[in-house]
Amino acid sequence: MSVNRNHPWDLSPADAIHLQQEIREEIRIEWQDPAIRILGGADVSYIRRWNRAFAVICLFEVEQTAQSLELHLADTFTTSKEIAYPYIPGLLTFREGPALEAVWKQIERKPDLLIFDGAGIAHPRRCGLAAHLGWRWDVPAIGCAKSRLIGDADDVGVEKGQRVPLWDKKTQIGHVVRTRTRVKPLYVSPGHKTDFSAAVRWTLQTTTKYKMPEPTRLADKETKRLVENFQQ
Repeated sequence: MSVNRNHPWDLSPADAIHLQQEIREEIRIEWQDPAIRILGGADVSYIRRWNRAFAVICLFEVEQTAQSLELHLADTFTTSKEIAYPYIPGLLTFREGPALEAVWKQIERKPDLLIFDGAGIAHPRRCGLAAHLGWRWDVPAIGCAKSRLIGDADDVGVEKGQRVPLWDKKTQIGHVVRTRTRVKPLYVSPGHKTDFSAAVRWTLQTTTKYKMPEPTRLADKETKRLVENFQQ
């Protein structure tokens, strides 16, 4: 029996962990090479003293040729919500998910691929933010995290584009990817309906002169603007 994609968010930690273990079995690590015309970037920022989350999804039109890929910002969707779930390592989706879902419901033309500032399957239960929400929304998703939640890897080369596999014991869970020369790498992992190769390729193709891919970089920039405006 399949897991309910519309499960509630206010689960106990024990029930949330059990749900992640069930979802893990339904996450698909495969890339069917869909036509990517609309690409999204998702991020969340907080004001902890006011217990508030600011979520953003930026949408880009993709112009792709055999030689290059260009992104054109098409729309930005935002929301602000009170945080109802405590911070518990490994259960970030239950904290950020409600705010991101409120943004997702605003979007009429859904993206063909969504990049998250967070983990995909590089997660203790293979169910990080990009994996969980990619599965819940049934959209191809990539996790592109600035810090490592789990796993071990060899040292990655210093040049942009170099990468090494990220392992949890004997299981590959992602890659450590250098997106900018001599700048700290990112931890890239498939979310749902993507694979290791596609996750790395789309991360690098959408990264310009900054460390983060443009979709999540601009989403992050917008969350920071919302936080600043809220505090004024």
